[in-house]
Amino acid sequence: MSDQPRIPYRHYPGNPIAKPPCRMLNAMMYGFFVKGELDTIQNYVDLTLNSVPSENIAFRALSSYCLLTFTDIENIASKVPPFSDYGYMQETDIIVWLPIAQMCKQENKMTHLYWFPAFITVNNINALVNGRETWGYNKYLCKYEMPTSQHRADYFSLSLETFQPFQADKKMAWYELISIERVADDDTWIEEAIEIGKEVADLIHSSVHDLGVGIDFFKQLFTGFSNPQLAQILFKQFPDGYAQNSVYSAVVHSPSTVKKIHKLGFLKDEYKVTFNQVDAFPLEEMFGIKVGEQFAKLPYFLCMDFDQDGAKEIVTADL
Repeated sequence: MSDQPRIPYRHYPGNPIAKPPCRMLNAMMYGFFVKGELDTIQNYVDLTLNSVPSENIAFRALSSYCLLTFTDIENIASKVPPFSDYGYMQETDIIVWLPIAQMCKQENKMTHLYWFPAFITVNNINALVNGRETWGYNKYLCKYEMPTSQHRADYFSLSLETFQPFQADKKMAWYELISIERVADDDTWIEEAIEIGKEVADLIHSSVHDLGVGIDFFKQLFTGFSNPQLAQILFKQFPDGYAQNSVYSAVVHSPSTVKKIHKLGFLKDEYKVTFNQVDAFPLEEMFGIKVGEQFAKLPYFLCMDFDQDGAKEIVTADL
């Protein structure tokens, strides 16, 4: 990192950037584990997180499965005055998460477990601007459909205004990237429990087995029982005026600290997920998620309150 002193950020009138941390109330999340390809996911990690040079740290994909979530957050506001007095907003996030190991290069040991929100779409511009500029979230605006209750969790969809296909005379328009449909399986609760057990084993089996585990990982694990957190890792960069070079490039960490869980459970029946080809967001090239249909594993719902902290640098490029 450069020894040059940093210039204070200017919160000038009309600038929508608010200071973190922020608090999230009644965040209703639906989650679906979907199959990708480990080598493709690792390539994406290399193009992003591992592109920031470090002598000591590397990042490694842990599984061929990605977690796809639809989350409706009822009430979000900064916790820092004067921004906390401005008001609150609703936000919907649709995210592809990757489980990531932070590795110590010298010892080839895993020292930390992170979740990488590698692809994220949102429904309002304030969330997009703050998320991209402050944290480095790879956010894009979307249209979506999702249920208002876990009892009616029958259909989800995500559409993006973008380019499809890549073609010089093709105008930007709305295209559906993902849809999820509930399919009744008529299983009893015992059969559902057995199926969940099989799916948990499947997910564990799909993970990387040759990781050494360092003491720092166990410290993180046991601290999480008394202070539950989702440790997010992000690739934050800003381009120069020609989008040729980066004027800032870093790997950052932002914890989500759970304050209250309102409800939690598994969704009944099966969920068929359809992935469509959209050239601007090629999920197969990004994560190895095949175009077409697959059935999700471990579909769940979770409603919680949580705080989102600011982003601390783990690795920063010396530009």
